[in-house]
Amino acid sequence: MKRDKNIEEFTKYILKEANLEAPSESFVNNIMDTIAVENNKSKVTVYKPLISKVSWFLIAISLIILFVFLYKTNTESTYLLSLIDVSFLDKFSDINIFKNLKLPTIFTFSCVVFSVLVIFQLHYIKKYFNTRNVI
Repeated sequence: MKRDKNIEEFTKYILKEANLEAPSESFVNNIMDTIAVENNKSKVTVYKPLISKVSWFLIAISLIILFVFLYKTNTESTYLLSLIDVSFLDKFSDINIFKNLKLPTIFTFSCVVFSVLVIFQLHYIKKYFNTRNVI
């Protein structure tokens, strides 16, 4: 109890001896300049979407026209498809670039384990940064 009283007296003495500090004359101007700089920084970073509204509108209209065209055309008529020549694809069926490739089982196992560990690590890092940035 006596110690608390001494602490209170000491605190009162320190507060009496401490002078009230006054800010400089240009304090308000410095603060306002800092605020103006911060406002200018925020105006520089303006959100601009990757795909504009006009582009989304054109994509939507194109899809609607495609669906209407497919709905209105007769599915039994294959005239449009018969105009496309796909005979060149028969030449590619004989090409097999991986027929002589033999991978050791240890290599395959290592790739699988490495992939699983990378996915686990990415999940862990994402969770760490999500919990750290929460205010």
